[in-house]
Amino acid sequence: MTGDERPGDADQPPRDRGFKARKREDHALVLIRELMSGLDDLPRVRTLCRELGRYYDPVLGGAIVEVRHQRQIVEALEAGRRQEALALIKERYEVYIKDRAHLGHDPS
Repeated sequence: MTGDERPGDADQPPRDRGFKARKREDHALVLIRELMSGLDDLPRVRTLCRELGRYYDPVLGGAIVEVRHQRQIVEALEAGRRQEALALIKERYEVYIKDRAHLGHDPS
């Protein structure tokens, strides 16, 4: 038994220590990725856009995806302009991630 283990912990995985183990993924980035990958499901797109509209970004001084952006994305999809909608989402992603190097940079 090493110094980090306690009796009864043999079945438990080792506990990570430090900031990286406690760091959570930014939920807004999860929603943006989900939005980009689900453009074929218009009701889900609307829901995700509304959800992203609730996230206030103090750096931007407003919502991550404002109402006008939500409308533009939905209108583009309704008109069959998927690439335009995707470009708008990526633009909002880039604006959001710009000053957040610690969050990573993966707009896939």
